[in-house]
Amino acid sequence: MPFIARPTLGGLLSSLLGMLLTLLGPLSAFAQVQTEMRLFSDSFISPSFEATQKTNYQFVGAQIKTDPFSDENLKMDVAGGVAMGAPLLNYLNISEFYVQNRQNETETFYLGRKRMLWNELDARWDLGVWEPLFKWNPLSPERQGLTGIFWQVDKPFYTLMLFASPFYLPDQGPSFEIENGSFVKGNPWFRRPPESIRIWSEATAIDYRFEKPNEAQVVLQNSFGLKLSFGDPQGLRAQVGYTYKPANQLAIGYEGNLDVGQLKGAVDLQPQVYYHSLAGMDVTYKVQHIRMGISGMMDRPNKDNIFEEKWTHPLFEDAFLVSPFIEWNNGRWGVTLQHLEISGGDVKEEGELANPNRAALMTRYPYQQAQQIAFLTNYDFGKSRRLVGKLSYTHSQKNDFDLIRLSSRFRLSNLWSLIGEMQMVKAGALTASNQNEIAQFVNNDRLMIGAAYVF
Repeated sequence: MPFIARPTLGGLLSSLLGMLLTLLGPLSAFAQVQTEMRLFSDSFISPSFEATQKTNYQFVGAQIKTDPFSDENLKMDVAGGVAMGAPLLNYLNISEFYVQNRQNETETFYLGRKRMLWNELDARWDLGVWEPLFKWNPLSPERQGLTGIFWQVDKPFYTLMLFASPFYLPDQGPSFEIENGSFVKGNPWFRRPPESIRIWSEATAIDYRFEKPNEAQVVLQNSFGLKLSFGDPQGLRAQVGYTYKPANQLAIGYEGNLDVGQLKGAVDLQPQVYYHSLAGMDVTYKVQHIRMGISGMMDRPNKDNIFEEKWTHPLFEDAFLVSPFIEWNNGRWGVTLQHLEISGGDVKEEGELANPNRAALMTRYPYQQAQQIAFLTNYDFGKSRRLVGKLSYTHSQKNDFDLIRLSSRFRLSNLWSLIGEMQMVKAGALTASNQNEIAQFVNNDRLMIGAAYVF
């Protein structure tokens, strides 16, 4: 089973949360902040579920959000939740937190963490190549913004955006804990590594040691980029973009030793930041309720050696990604068809413990090929009642999986809403040649229901 370790940078996020709570008081005077409290229950409904002893978890959550279309200086989208009796499932998602300063009718500065449409392919498939992802639940990832300074110029038929930053925040994955050399079985979304490994032709139990990186060394990384869009948004339009930045996943190296006295293997895991350059292009055409297009991206990782010689470490290949799509939307109902194809992007390993017949410790993309159809609704029942929902079906013949996802919100009034989510997975076996994140969670079929109150 492949193992993808994503350090949660919990100390840093806790510090950020404390700072946010301190700042929200005075800053709220400059923005109309909407706060929503949530009570919900997460249930794992597959008969084969075995990731944790419990199959049902109760949460208390909150979201603080500003109107994205207002002209206020402060913008934010921050959500968090506490799982009763399951601290590894607690989460904090700071997807946006920035200030904006409009210089004139055409120029705007943004400072902070902000989501941007860098590339249609990356945003549509939630790959996390350009922008990082909140992957508390890897079957339903959410985009998070890049952090830095943005300068945007809006003209009638083109838009230019420049970005630079000395800061970097990677994907925010499931929390994990190591106790007495073993990963604690407390988070159903964290895929534990094998409990035994073959070292020097001996199959042995494993004690894991995780070398937690210095948070300042991880965060203080430079990046820059630009995006140019031109044409008519209601007709033919094109967009090109480029960034040079750290990858949103950390590279994982490992080293193993055999403790003859205890007949155990000791495996050290070490994360490292690696850079890549991204070049993307989108071409879209819109006529009435129909919008169609094609999006492509070239992902070129640096070939620098970032690990010491003793570490078995990943080697990343260049990748080309392409996705054609077509969508129809009349404001109440919508349907989307899209296809994804990734060429290259393989991960190989180099070092003493590397084995060409075994899957690498990490992957770069959740899958290599897929098709998806999605149905959307934003139906108004009158008297403040509205149903907002999305149902999608994703199929991959190459990676041998089917994924059904449903998210819905039924607004009962201006204050109360019912919320729900569901993910259902069917997948074939993982092999050295078929690595994908979806099949790792084949037994994690999930149903979430709850209520939300706005004040």
